Amino acid sequence: MKHLKKFLTRLQTFKLRVLQRKIFKRPFGAAEEVPVYDIAHETKYYDAFTFESELRLLSEMASLDLLPLPSNRLRPVVDQIRQVEQRFRQFWVNYHAHYDGYGMNYSNSYILQIRLDKLFLLRHLQPDSLGVLVEEKFVEDLAESVKLREAYLQQLSKRTSTLLAVEEEQSTTTPLPSLLQTTPAPVKSVPRFVEGMAEEFYHILKGYFTPEDQQQLLPLLQKNQPPAAPLVFHGNGNQLADAFKQLYEANLIVGCLKSDLEEWISGHFAYVFRRQQRTLPPGYLAAIISSNARPCQSPILDVRKQPGGAYSVYPVLRTQKNYN
Repeated sequence: MKHLKKFLTRLQTFKLRVLQRKIFKRPFGAAEEVPVYDIAHETKYYDAFTFESELRLLSEMASLDLLPLPSNRLRPVVDQIRQVEQRFRQFWVNYHAHYDGYGMNYSNSYILQIRLDKLFLLRHLQPDSLGVLVEEKFVEDLAESVKLREAYLQQLSKRTSTLLAVEEEQSTTTPLPSLLQTTPAPVKSVPRFVEGMAEEFYHILKGYFTPEDQQQLLPLLQKNQPPAAPLVFHGNGNQLADAFKQLYEANLIVGCLKSDLEEWISGHFAYVFRRQQRTLPPGYLAAIISSNARPCQSPILDVRKQPGGAYSVYPVLRTQKNYN
């Protein structure tokens, strides 16, 4: 079990770096070198391939540890993995509660504000008195680091759950093939827009997508026709999640649970930051859609209740890259 221990420990260990960077602290002043936090080396971007390779190897070795275990030893492993998953879910809630969007300034105590030090093991966290800056890039890279960690944890969780199910099925008197035939696959619902809302939502969204993606966006919203690849939203990921949340809570999206909506969005959409395509994992989305996180600071739409009780949707005008 030593590889499993190493894997779970590494997932929950964040090795911060403190770099010197030139910034303009005063308008029209000279650039000054100041210390800033950095975690780009623990993402999948910016040539940070070592970290992902490390996680992949540890994940594979951890899986080998699990193969010979009986069900009574697999159950505690499943419980332990769920505890780690819960820490990541809490991270996203804290993250979105203190997320201000692109181009914003963050407090030097941001890491403590989101309680990263309470949820995980941090290396090289500096005292506030040293004045290490938290830049927008660090906030975005931290999110990408967590997404990568969650992806490998989810893989291990699925493998462990599968092994446990097989062990428990084989321990019963019912033959395994019979069990597999009689166990129905879980049914997931898909979001459905009330009449006319898919088209209205499309006209608000389309300016955030390239012409090629626009062609697939309307069929997805109208008929749930899956695109060939995730449609890339050219804006903040939380803006897109907030738009779906507003529609869902106004009952303009029906026919599914919030968890189903989160998985649906995760499977069909991505977004772009610093010219890199970023994913929208369910955990990231759940912290916006299923929790009581503070409202998005820069929404793309506003849902208003009319005197008669009906809801209307209005675009929020802002500077955006328009592809029309």
